[in-house]
Amino acid sequence: MKALRIRMLVDPARARIWQRRLAEALRGRGHDVALVLANAGQPQAFAAKLLLTLERLVYGQSEQSPGALWKIDAGSASSNDAADLVLDLTGLDKPASDRTLRPVYAGTLSEDAAIADLLAGNIPTIGVLDSNERMPRIFRAAVERPRVLCKALDNLCGRLETVFVKAVAEIAEGRPLPGEVGTMAAPPALGLVTAITERARAALTSLASKPPHWFVGWRMTNNDRVADTLRMPDRGWARLPDDGARFFADPFLFMHAGRTWLFLEEYQYAVGKALLSVVELGAQGPIGAPRPIIERAYHLSYPFVFERDGQIWMVPEMSAARRVELLRATNFPFEWEPAKTLIEGPEISDATIVEHQEKLWLFASTGGDGASSWDTLSLWSALSLMSDWHPHEGNPVLIDAASARPAGAMYRRGADIWRPAQDCAGGYGSALTIARVAKLDDEAFEQEAVASLHPSGVWPGIGLHTLNAAGDFEVVDGATAGRL
Repeated sequence: MKALRIRMLVDPARARIWQRRLAEALRGRGHDVALVLANAGQPQAFAAKLLLTLERLVYGQSEQSPGALWKIDAGSASSNDAADLVLDLTGLDKPASDRTLRPVYAGTLSEDAAIADLLAGNIPTIGVLDSNERMPRIFRAAVERPRVLCKALDNLCGRLETVFVKAVAEIAEGRPLPGEVGTMAAPPALGLVTAITERARAALTSLASKPPHWFVGWRMTNNDRVADTLRMPDRGWARLPDDGARFFADPFLFMHAGRTWLFLEEYQYAVGKALLSVVELGAQGPIGAPRPIIERAYHLSYPFVFERDGQIWMVPEMSAARRVELLRATNFPFEWEPAKTLIEGPEISDATIVEHQEKLWLFASTGGDGASSWDTLSLWSALSLMSDWHPHEGNPVLIDAASARPAGAMYRRGADIWRPAQDCAGGYGSALTIARVAKLDDEAFEQEAVASLHPSGVWPGIGLHTLNAAGDFEVVDGATAGRL
């Protein structure tokens, strides 16, 4: 990779922490980054600034989170020297003599356009505009709390850092920029600051939202699995009951010795975290109540269960512990023991393993440092479960809130691998995407989104989140109240 001389233009009145972290990340990759202060003359609307300040106090957001303001030391700025690449983060649209990358918010160069969208309840796209191209490269970032501006802005800014690091890497290596080709919108209207002010004042009246209550639905299939039809079935679902003190989510099915077992996340409101449970499914549905099987000091979810090498394994999500751990069944389905830590360090969610071309591939979403885990897909590969797992050189291989995060076990149709993915473009667990893996090797990953599944009249909830099937059963989860 060629080391680049990079000139980074920032507006000291509106600079954010993600820009400082971007400079640090690029320097850590060997690039020479010179910081240049450039006043854009676009102060933030006071009401929005007040809302962000109050929210950060209420929700305990750090002053070092990606959307927080960066208090720049003027002494850290550099002179306006020649550069191989310019990163203009000021929001100004002016002619560039050197190759220049600019952040794009909601199809514009104005961060205010994204703030206005967030305050209106919309989730804007983000992207990068290359002066060598006419159109921007666009990404659908996930926003975990759209009603909380500081958290939503953190998600966008954290993901912009990822986008710019990848874009600079592609330029340094002489490859095209990543992302979908988008379009530029008209510049924001003169009344944008007024609109932001009105929406921010309304948001100041409510700094919290009601959380959803998740539940699991199950059904008997009759050659009409989603894997076969690529649509939500027109037959009704039965709901797995709960007592209101807990909810069930992330359903996984596994058949063993002629019996079907349903593995679940069991979230207990009283303790504020989840453990893993299991219940058997018979001809009439669940046999008894779910029974707890694995509990840790931290939150557990997504109990991905599979069989390999004559044994039954589980890879649960334990992103709070910052590792991916492989468990072995010692007395299936109730007793499990740690077998190996597959990956350690990054915040990884919903790890799902599949075999392809004599290798094992682990699909997972990655987050942390303010960016959401709802909009990225990263890959690791290994020759066997117990060998070393290596990250894909293109990680994250996909940034797309509508089709990145895993949503259940992958399966095959003919020679192709198919995967359910979470569609978080409308909020967490709002819908499902069914995608065909078009390319999977050490150099590249590509997928084709084939079907989009949304709640229908036969589904008793809002949203769709995880989809799995085994034997005569199919399971999915959703929510019954609150904002997704």
